[in-house]
Amino acid sequence: GDRHQESRAEDRQGVEKAEQQGLVLMAKYWPEPEPGDIVDCRFPEDKVPGPGPKERPALVTNVDTFAGDAGATHVIVDVAYGTSQGTANPYPGEFVVEARHPGTGLTRDTKFDLGKIFRLKFNDEWFAPAAPPHPRVPPKRGQLDPGDQKIKKKILSALTEAKSAGRSTKAVVPRSRP
Repeated sequence: GDRHQESRAEDRQGVEKAEQQGLVLMAKYWPEPEPGDIVDCRFPEDKVPGPGPKERPALVTNVDTFAGDAGATHVIVDVAYGTSQGTANPYPGEFVVEARHPGTGLTRDTKFDLGKIFRLKFNDEWFAPAAPPHPRVPPKRGQLDPGDQKIKKKILSALTEAKSAGRSTKAVVPRSRP
């Protein structure tokens, strides 16, 4: 009823205020991601500390929340690396999601690597809406359908392949910049 409308109006005012103060504060207002979400991530590059130079699709595999100072909530996510390169020949631990798959927000066929998972703070240092022509706020592109048996089968197969190939499917904390 009226309380719900007031709450939504307050949320909208909070978001507008944050936008006026600069996009840097937007992370505070992003909805918490869920496993299966596909997000835009500045995925860390090999041997380079800190966030990567560009946004790329990443698959959220796990979400943890922690209470912080002054009632703030810290969200930590595990994300699997995504790329549109080499989708015709996925390696052990990788699976392909076709761009035409509904609800994913992918513009190209994309493979996700369950042997390359990082544990990152869900903030605007690591995650950001994609650049034009496909800007999005928040950084969520879409999600995999949790009821899709074909996707479930692909994920289980990729996990089994990764383990058989001796690849870890545990999340790694990236090196931070000095």
